[in-house]
Amino acid sequence: MEPALRFRDHRSKNNRTIHWILLGIDLLVLSILIPTFYCSDIFDGNPMPLIVIAGMSFIFFLMPHIFLKVMQKPKWTEVDPITKSIRFMENSKLLQSIPWASLQFLTYSEYSYTVKTKNGSKTITVYTVLAHQEKEKFTIAESTNYPELRLIGERIAKLIKISIQEESGILIPYTDLDLPIHKRKIPKEIWDSEITFSPSSQLSVEKIGKESFLKSNYKPKFYLLIAVSVSFAFTLMIHFFIGSAFELSIDSWETFPPTTFQLIFLVISFGLGFIPLAYVWWNQIKKKEIQISSDTLYWNGKAYPFIEWEEILLKKNTLYLVNDHLTKTFPLHFFCETSDFVPVRNWIQKEIGKQSGGSEELGRF
Repeated sequence: MEPALRFRDHRSKNNRTIHWILLGIDLLVLSILIPTFYCSDIFDGNPMPLIVIAGMSFIFFLMPHIFLKVMQKPKWTEVDPITKSIRFMENSKLLQSIPWASLQFLTYSEYSYTVKTKNGSKTITVYTVLAHQEKEKFTIAESTNYPELRLIGERIAKLIKISIQEESGILIPYTDLDLPIHKRKIPKEIWDSEITFSPSSQLSVEKIGKESFLKSNYKPKFYLLIAVSVSFAFTLMIHFFIGSAFELSIDSWETFPPTTFQLIFLVISFGLGFIPLAYVWWNQIKKKEIQISSDTLYWNGKAYPFIEWEEILLKKNTLYLVNDHLTKTFPLHFFCETSDFVPVRNWIQKEIGKQSGGSEELGRF
């Protein structure tokens, strides 16, 4: 019998991470303080300083952990193969239990919320696995990492022996979850559609022999403008903030040409400061193409055989090529306009279906 699967909510996961970070800081501080106090004469046979320091250390090191423990309300879900039920827990108390037999299918969903940060605010996107009954649905797992969430969903589906419904409405039986990408069901709306791209994305489709190519000549000026501004700012910060402290910046030059060290630092300032511009420039000029043959997907020349991968997913501006063990990411913000992210993903799916011999009647890639 397989053990029960336990999935914590994403806030509980974050609190555990904070505990480990605090513990690391504690150990680092102690490794500095203990030798310092040991080598000093602060105690000198008087126990009072030791008592005071021990009390302050207790408050400094342990109170944050105690505070987190008291304030947090850990929640988790248990998928139990013994009782064949899903239990929803909070602070070790059972909130609800639902039997596997009442479930119809699983789906993936997401929600977002905004948290305040030091420099403004940040939007957190949480991906969830939902279990559907006839009239209700329940969140049974969640993660801020979509590929991780997908693997969790498949583990649950295989254990419960239930289908997963995709965004297109297609139900994928749990027995088909390990099928390679070219044998998975293709949504009819993708197969029947004529895929077009925005002219501003500068995408071109070519057929060379039996292989299909999607080539990009996209060079977004917005990223280039931002990179130039950021690079100049970084260069000035590095050169004057750091250089002034060591009398290496331009305002410290007393002769021209400057000293060897001052000249080297000037070159280093430009080299480090213009890394953002170099990054954008390289992503604009490098070869950007997707090639699909009868059994392999090539991204910029690197091969990804169909048989080794299970799905190609799109979340925000990134394509994910995934299987049960690996995830490859392909950012699209240097490949095409935002409006073409979905058409690019659909083109890949449709071409995989064509190249591998799929057909609309089979409903397969």
